[in-house]
Amino acid sequence: MIRKRRDGLQVIVYAGRDVLTGRKLWRSKQVAGQTRTSWRKAREAEGRLLAEVAAGKRKGTARMTLGQLLDEWLEWRESNGRPISPSTLHNYRLTVERKIKPGLGKVAIDKIDPRTLDRFYAALRKGGNARTTRVDPETGQREQVGGGALSASRVRDVHAIMSGALGLAARWGYLPFNPAVLASPPAARSAARRLPTPEQAKELLKAAADQDPEFELFVRLGAVAGMRRGEACALRWCDVDLDEAELAVSGNVLFLRGLEGGFVRKEPKSESGVRLIALDERTVELLKAHRVRCAARALAAGASLGEAAYLFAKEPDGSRPMRPDAMTRRFKELAEELGHEYTLHGLRHFMATQLGAVAEAATVRARMGHGSLAVSSLYIHRVSAADRAAAEHMGKVLDG
Repeated sequence: MIRKRRDGLQVIVYAGRDVLTGRKLWRSKQVAGQTRTSWRKAREAEGRLLAEVAAGKRKGTARMTLGQLLDEWLEWRESNGRPISPSTLHNYRLTVERKIKPGLGKVAIDKIDPRTLDRFYAALRKGGNARTTRVDPETGQREQVGGGALSASRVRDVHAIMSGALGLAARWGYLPFNPAVLASPPAARSAARRLPTPEQAKELLKAAADQDPEFELFVRLGAVAGMRRGEACALRWCDVDLDEAELAVSGNVLFLRGLEGGFVRKEPKSESGVRLIALDERTVELLKAHRVRCAARALAAGASLGEAAYLFAKEPDGSRPMRPDAMTRRFKELAEELGHEYTLHGLRHFMATQLGAVAEAATVRARMGHGSLAVSSLYIHRVSAADRAAAEHMGKVLDG
């Protein structure tokens, strides 16, 4: 159907019904003017729209921009049933809004090809989201400036989002194929992580103990058990068996705006991240002393310390865990005071390096949470003799 619309012509084609709502779907296109030439262009446009509908293209595909597709993909990714961390979804949204949309958000999806993606990735490597606008203070004119160069790994994060969104467009019939499959994001380069020496680790633990015995325990768990910061903050007293000298890593805490209470305790990154770890004698002593302090603190506040209470908590009753980033800042300050050039996460790799000399690779992987141990078996079987030897060795490294 072609009809006059103000000073132009509007072409409308029936495209069927929405399979979910049953509503009629229409495809339309505007043609300027109402001359003979305009009518001829309108009939040509009508023919193209009818061909697209016959080929199975969905409503709005010809006009869909990459920004619109990304919004649709984010909504689908959040609700498609595949597990996704709130932090991962949050980072996806930030990357889309700050890095992708400023550069390609208004480009039609059928204009996105491998060459466009490769050029976009190169621009991100040079200047980040290169469409940031600033006003020259002298001339008052606006100019486009870079938003800061992105690392290869960050550009690969962008590529992962683009590949997911364009892949969805191909599956839904918006595009004939996924152009991101043929794109070439920059190769990731893994920089060597700085690790403490055994002497530095001992110095670190002594300095942490001088500050606060609770902080000493937190740091020690990173060095002895190879725990991630979020895993340590997620520890509850029900995860600790002081009689058997064992500790269950069963969760991770995440703080984000918009979450109820400001944080959520979720499962580890992978199934193998749920694990049972043997503890050395000194770590057990610190845990027992910490339990006494926590119980006394709760009693003084008129509360009780339940089994679900967090080991590292802000509230006397242990109901709210410490923020992982707060512990990271505290660790960084202490390391800088000592003149040590490594991060909190470096303690996790320190443990793996030290155990590499005395334990089998399978033991190290299981202790780090990188193995394939089934989640259900963690709470049935006791720790292995090899893991017990690993715990004793780490105790000797730090206390011997």
